[in-house]
Amino acid sequence: MGGLPLLHKVALGDHVCWTVDDDATRMEAIAAFVRAGLRARHKVIYSGDEPEAVLDALERHGVGTRAALGEGRLSAVTAESSYLAGGVFDPGGTLSAWHAEVAQARAEGHPGLRVVGDMTWATRRVPGAEDLPWYEAEINTVFLEGYVAGVCAYDRRRFDPLQLRRLGFAHPGAAGPHTPFEPEASLRARRTTDPYGLRLAGEVDLSNRDALRAVIAHLFDGAPAATVDVAGLTFADTAAARILVEAAADGPVRLVGCSPSLCKLLAFHGADGVAGLTVVPQ
Repeated sequence: MGGLPLLHKVALGDHVCWTVDDDATRMEAIAAFVRAGLRARHKVIYSGDEPEAVLDALERHGVGTRAALGEGRLSAVTAESSYLAGGVFDPGGTLSAWHAEVAQARAEGHPGLRVVGDMTWATRRVPGAEDLPWYEAEINTVFLEGYVAGVCAYDRRRFDPLQLRRLGFAHPGAAGPHTPFEPEASLRARRTTDPYGLRLAGEVDLSNRDALRAVIAHLFDGAPAATVDVAGLTFADTAAARILVEAAADGPVRLVGCSPSLCKLLAFHGADGVAGLTVVPQ
């Protein structure tokens, strides 16, 4: 399977855990992702090992890197100057740095920002790397505005399978060898302003439950009450329903567009008796 079918459905607002095990496919997919971003006039950032080699490979794949670099629409940096800027992995500081990158891209007038993060640095016993699952869950807040698309590349030849599984839980979407990214089977969470809250679509289960928990934890960052539109959810397991019910512990929540099956799960977790929680069926 080529690179384009693997990642071509990734859109602004998506945060994807991409497991790779083949260097040629990895580079083909990165080239397709970068090329699509540059065609859309997005700013594109590669962060990881050997950025110069990656730029050379992009050129061989037909990506016009020289012009994009000169125009400030493409950059390639080492993990040491991004994730490990302070010599250790500081998840809070890295989150702040990415928020600053988003603000800069907006100020420069780019219609979107695409990021490819090669996460191999985390296998080098870097101080703070044990906090990577928390970081991957928290970084989901960067994607809520639908301005950033992020692909985190994890080489499964380098990471422990159990570690990879835990890291995958923190991402709303996933892709892997012979498994293309499918938006319908992923969670898409977007911030809404009228009414204030979130719009959820796709599927929520064990594979992305930590991502849901992280965005719900920030539900009231901009207002004391929130509406969560769940009409676009095609599947939610019982643990996801419990997360939605527990959201009302921090303020008034309206869950709108609840399917019959989700209504049953919410009722099972005591939604009817939770003060401040309103469930609106489809």
